[in-house]
Amino acid sequence: MARTLPPLTALQAFHAAGHAASFREAARELGVTPSAISHQVRGLEEWLERPLFLRGARQVSLTRDGKALLKAVSTAFTKIADATDALRAARPVTLTISALPLFTNAWLIPRLENFEKRHPDISLAIETTNRVVDLARERVDIAIRNLRAPTPSLAMRKLLDVRPVPVCTPKIAGQLKTPADLAGQTLIHVTARGGTWAAWLKAVGCAGLKPKRVLSFDTIPAALEAAAQGRGVALGLDPLVWESPLAESLVRPFRNRVAGDASYYLVHRRGEHVRPEVRAFIAWIEREMALFKRGVRT
Repeated sequence: MARTLPPLTALQAFHAAGHAASFREAARELGVTPSAISHQVRGLEEWLERPLFLRGARQVSLTRDGKALLKAVSTAFTKIADATDALRAARPVTLTISALPLFTNAWLIPRLENFEKRHPDISLAIETTNRVVDLARERVDIAIRNLRAPTPSLAMRKLLDVRPVPVCTPKIAGQLKTPADLAGQTLIHVTARGGTWAAWLKAVGCAGLKPKRVLSFDTIPAALEAAAQGRGVALGLDPLVWESPLAESLVRPFRNRVAGDASYYLVHRRGEHVRPEVRAFIAWIEREMALFKRGVRT
């Protein structure tokens, strides 16, 4: 036959008040009002049909029955906490991250070993896509995106400012003296970043320039691979492009510096910074990014 237990909320209020010897301190600990604590304790006393506290003007003290009950409740709560901690520690924790291909390939993957050493209990599932995921609907915990402005509905942390920079092989760079010489070259475009070449050319005084041909890819890493193979001139994102495995094969043909209009942000749902695995990843990536900026190539 099932045994009848008093309400858990009443036991929590009693437990907090008993240890603090104060309804006010118990209320502060549990995030409720002192009157709520008093109401819960009074209800427990009525349920037991005996007083648990002697009430004074400024503090309360336990009766003999109250002391006996507090000892039993404290033991029970400790056992519950130990059991739930063990279950939480045993469960596999996977953090799903959506990150842009260039950021993932050039910056994130080379640093993952550091994260794994610090947090061996957290597994990462990384999706590399140019598609903007809907954090409100999809099973993604964190997104890393190149954005022009923060999104008010989401929690955001700026990671890195970037600017466009043409890159190509040294052989092609030898044929380029000024940006106007790009008229005789193949310009490598990224379909997900439409208009970036036009904006860069306008900024350097070559608006309307028509290249010899155009070659398009759906991701920046693919465009950089083509550039490294001598297929033309691509637009990379400085300083991130110099972290790419292809950086050894690429050079910067011009010294023109064009300001960027976007930055990399870490994005997550509001309130999720309290989740241990989300908080751990944010702390780690901010620390790694700070180290990267100290040695950033300009």
